[in-house]
Amino acid sequence: MGREIEKLIEYRTAHYSAASEASTYFTNQRASVAFRFENPILCRMITGYKIMRVDQSDPFQFLPAESILVPPRKHLLIDFPLADIDHPTSCMCIEIDRDKVDTILERINDSRRRAGIRKDISLNWNQFALYRGETAIDAQLDRLMDLYVNEHSEFRDVLIDANLGELVVRLLQSQAKHLLIESRANVPDTGLDAVAHALARNLESRLDPEQLARAAGMSTATFFRHFRAKFGTTPAKFVNQARMQRARALLSANHTSVTEVAFEVGFQSVGHFARVFKQATGETPGEYVRRNNRPVAGKIENFVQETERAVPA
Repeated sequence: MGREIEKLIEYRTAHYSAASEASTYFTNQRASVAFRFENPILCRMITGYKIMRVDQSDPFQFLPAESILVPPRKHLLIDFPLADIDHPTSCMCIEIDRDKVDTILERINDSRRRAGIRKDISLNWNQFALYRGETAIDAQLDRLMDLYVNEHSEFRDVLIDANLGELVVRLLQSQAKHLLIESRANVPDTGLDAVAHALARNLESRLDPEQLARAAGMSTATFFRHFRAKFGTTPAKFVNQARMQRARALLSANHTSVTEVAFEVGFQSVGHFARVFKQATGETPGEYVRRNNRPVAGKIENFVQETERAVPA
């Protein structure tokens, strides 16, 4: 695992496996540092906050409970505007071998082809992805860090490798769902795709399981089984994720009240909306609005792409 550090400010503790490494970084002074990694890295903020730039991106705040996936060979410029002895900044980073990511992608695409899906998933190595409120990713990171630090048996490398593979799948799954909801250019090519697009376009509608199954051309039981296998969640949770994504976009626009957003994304109660929003994002709608109205704005890029694949006649 290689890296270039142009200015050493952060205190680093590294933990190694046969094919990967995890590091914790601790900073107790105001400074700027620059990094560049040879492989993809996933970092999670633990305490404090940073202002980051990835290559020529706009600056954005990196806050606790957020994680970022950065492609290889990207320049990271990191500022620590408030770090001091009493308020240190800390984060954890895992460097992932790119070959491992490519192998996992190929296995995923093989499974999609067998399921009749005519689009392959690929990674856009020119973009980065920022994650917030992704409980599956957070839990997987916790498991991995525990293995790096506390596992000392002969199975350590195997366990780390298996959990690292699951982490990559979780990252891709999260971004793929985001892409599905956001992309309007993709034409649905299966009954499940058509249902998913309809759900994402009609967030205020009530779910009718039998109607959804008919739209997909399946029995209700078969529909729920195949929907969960493809999208990694139930239709109800899929809609909830889409609602939260739409709500974040509306709140960030800074010209819509919390009440208006709640009703626009399909909630009948502002209190219910606030509870669900906090459960999904870790903060209330009001806190989200205040954070996104700070001078430095956050930036989220799509990391996963779907590409059309020629299907033999």
